Amino acid sequence: MGRREYDFSCLRCGSHCLGVLFLPRNKGSAMNPELWMVILPALSGMLFALGGTTISDKIEGQKWARRFLLPFLLGIAVFVGGFKPWQGAGVAIMAIGSFHMGYGEKTPWALKLAVFCLYGAISLPFGVSWWNPITAVGCFILFILSNIRLTASTLVWKVCEFFFGALVGVQISYLLAGNGMIWRG
Repeated sequence: MGRREYDFSCLRCGSHCLGVLFLPRNKGSAMNPELWMVILPALSGMLFALGGTTISDKIEGQKWARRFLLPFLLGIAVFVGGFKPWQGAGVAIMAIGSFHMGYGEKTPWALKLAVFCLYGAISLPFGVSWWNPITAVGCFILFILSNIRLTASTLVWKVCEFFFGALVGVQISYLLAGNGMIWRG
């Protein structure tokens, strides 16, 4: 049995610029692009929910996780996925702006719809797919279902927040996996 060699080089450019941030891979092989479909939606859902409403009696929601950490990680993922730095920054800026907009009880319904449309536009700096409108419509429908007395006890708010983030993660990861209309800038 031969010794296994790992390559810690950057997945984007092949150099060792940020290699310590990436998982080792077998020499000569590339990361399976479908792994984006597993990693990003789960991470996005968790960070989005963590940054939402109260976590426990003693711990408030950590807004910075949703508003800054998640957008930063989405932007890094786009850059590591082989896109230009400005495209990763564009995704991060779109996410920061979108995640700062409110959709609470006092917000008019038209503005709530606009917020969810912005969630569906986060990937526009590097591509577009069917997941853009699915994200916008899905978030809006989840929001409505979480506010209807018949379904509110089943679709609790923390689960709703998780799915908002997961839909954004799917939108980005679908493009990173090479699907949809992608522009390389």
